[in-house]
Amino acid sequence: MEQIEVQQLGKTQTLTGWTAIPVAAVPSVLVVDAPDFDAAQVALFLSSTPRPCLLLLGVEAESATECFSKPFRLGYVMGRIRAHLEAASLPLAKSFTFGFYRLEPHHRQIHDLKKGTVIRLTEKETALLTFLAQKDAPVSRSDILAEVWGYQEGIETHTLETHIYQLRRKLDRDGETYLIGENGSWQLAPLPSEDSLPI
Repeated sequence: MEQIEVQQLGKTQTLTGWTAIPVAAVPSVLVVDAPDFDAAQVALFLSSTPRPCLLLLGVEAESATECFSKPFRLGYVMGRIRAHLEAASLPLAKSFTFGFYRLEPHHRQIHDLKKGTVIRLTEKETALLTFLAQKDAPVSRSDILAEVWGYQEGIETHTLETHIYQLRRKLDRDGETYLIGENGSWQLAPLPSEDSLPI
């Protein structure tokens, strides 16, 4: 079983002091409980490079990567932490190619290999595409919602469909679709043939 290194702030400590630590020491995931939430301190801390993943317990904020309402199951939250750590462990230079696009997760952008342009992504758009890019087969809607959004099975939401719609507006062109949906599952378009890629 893998181990997770945890650093806990004492009652007299604040996040502000962490902004001066070396980049290599910035935590991959920051978990903040409602009684300790200070919007100003969190905003300052999130200016760190690289930007850490922010999980909030019992409070919601737009700056958060994911929020958990109380009461919650500890095992479920730990599973989400492990998922975020796995995503954060991707090498900075790691990229994924699908269709005529190259996805660079750590820069939250996609390079259009035909036009030579760059498409900016939101955090969740990046997480969704990165998750699908690592799969060789279509992924069910429930699995995507669980892994990318942390939703439990049975929750009614249209957030996936909304993000798919927004991504298709950014990516689809000339009648080509790069997010392929079939029978409630999704996958990215396969790589084009080598002779069709721009030199």
